Amino acid sequence: MLIFLSFDGSGTLELAKRADKVLSATGKPLIGELKKKESGAPYCENYRVSVAHTDDVAVLALASSPVGIDVERSDREVPAPMKDIINWTAYEAKCKLRGDGIRLSEVREGGDFSDGVTFHTFLKGYTIAVAGGDASVFVSCV
Repeated sequence: MLIFLSFDGSGTLELAKRADKVLSATGKPLIGELKKKESGAPYCENYRVSVAHTDDVAVLALASSPVGIDVERSDREVPAPMKDIINWTAYEAKCKLRGDGIRLSEVREGGDFSDGVTFHTFLKGYTIAVAGGDASVFVSCV
């Protein structure tokens, strides 16, 4: 699984172009054009794709199997009854993995959604969670 991050306000399309430069240098298949399904979910020819953005941060996950990614400011207030930002980003990443949207009605007080999350990290004041995807992870800031 490949995860690309940008902290300069670039949108996901610009991030995909930058990621293609990295992929080209490593001999991996390119993303090419990111397209959107009717649901708004991104897709491309060579990878399973998930994107997220908040403030000036954009993240892009590419994998050979279904993947979901989320990024939020680490100090963000989370909706009740979610207990913390770790669980919120895990929950959003899992929703993107499933492809069926966020349903706060399924969130129980104090519930733990971090189970089954492939990758979770804190970086520059942000929390990033990835659900699904491949077991190996490569992260690049572009």
